[in-house]
Amino acid sequence: MSPWAVLTAAMTAGTAVSLIGQAYPTLAPFIRADLGLSLAAVGLLNTFIYLGTMLGSLPSGWLTDKLGSRTVMIVGTLIGAGLAVAVAVLARSQWMFIPLLFLVGLVVASATPAGAQAVAQSFPPERRGLVIGLRQMAVPLGGALAAAILPAVAHFADWRWASVVAALLAVVAALVAARLYYESLPTKAPPRGAHPALTQVLRERNILLAGIAGVTLPTGQFVMITYLILFLKERYGVPELTGAVLLTAAQFAGAFSRVFWSWLSDKMGGQRKPLLVMMVGLAGLFALVLAWLPSGTPLLLKALIVVLYGATALGWQGLHFSLLTELSPPGWEGRVVGFGLIFTSIGIASAPPLFGLLVDFSNNYALGWIAQAAVFGIGALLLSNIVERPRNQG
Repeated sequence: MSPWAVLTAAMTAGTAVSLIGQAYPTLAPFIRADLGLSLAAVGLLNTFIYLGTMLGSLPSGWLTDKLGSRTVMIVGTLIGAGLAVAVAVLARSQWMFIPLLFLVGLVVASATPAGAQAVAQSFPPERRGLVIGLRQMAVPLGGALAAAILPAVAHFADWRWASVVAALLAVVAALVAARLYYESLPTKAPPRGAHPALTQVLRERNILLAGIAGVTLPTGQFVMITYLILFLKERYGVPELTGAVLLTAAQFAGAFSRVFWSWLSDKMGGQRKPLLVMMVGLAGLFALVLAWLPSGTPLLLKALIVVLYGATALGWQGLHFSLLTELSPPGWEGRVVGFGLIFTSIGIASAPPLFGLLVDFSNNYALGWIAQAAVFGIGALLLSNIVERPRNQG
């Protein structure tokens, strides 16, 4: 089987799962009007999804190592489709919404360990950054499709119909992935006599630093997904559909930037840390620009700043998960990536409601964006202390 077929399957399934995971924050203006949510409650849409992701990450990594990435990838996508239909039918109040969002999060947890393991085992080490970057492109690509399709469906029909559309797309993606990725790849066994305990692996200094830094990395992405349309509307009077177009552009910029940075890291000898630290620092800078952008700024300049923010704040995943995969002992990739996903899920779950609380209490979006820049600064500091393995041994 062609490794490119495996990559295509992983990207297709990952995009569909990401679309479902980001559908409800993207639909926040419509859900807020329907269920009467506050800004802080809108942030909790992400919190409950990624609480499920946090608790499901390590089990998903273990299942990936044990059952194979194909099984986890396809079954997870189909379960996600079923849950999207359940949300459309059953979520008649915020109290019915919460447990369904948690279950969606459990499904979101399955995509990254399965996809990262599949492509890492299918390609040689000198291409690992590029292919994991391409696989992780599925996350903002799913978000971009969610922003491009679902608000329009919600505008002309209802947000529940938008959830059904997300489910249909996931079913199609699962069928495509099953067709392309028709066998499980063998898992590389650890060398004889090298069977470290899970707790020993996860306490290794560099893995721990990379994992903890992961709390900070996705915060800008999911604050943007949850609040950008509201921010542009309430601060600058930008219509919702125009805001959705800018969010789509930022998501596409993030999707392509993570591939570019991952490819560049391969060309620079496989070192992930330097580019990752630089990118996180730039994301903090653009967050500050958003905080202080004058109200009379032309729409085209607003769009440029939003796109540059997306290209940096969303560009971390390929490098981060490549780094975790390469810090992992052979055969433990799924579990180590799942371990890292626990921390990224904490950041995703906590950042949007905290951002919303800051804005609610200060009545000023600038404070939220300044806090976001500070979070990126902490992430860059943690990442700068990681010691990467030399790449010359492949």
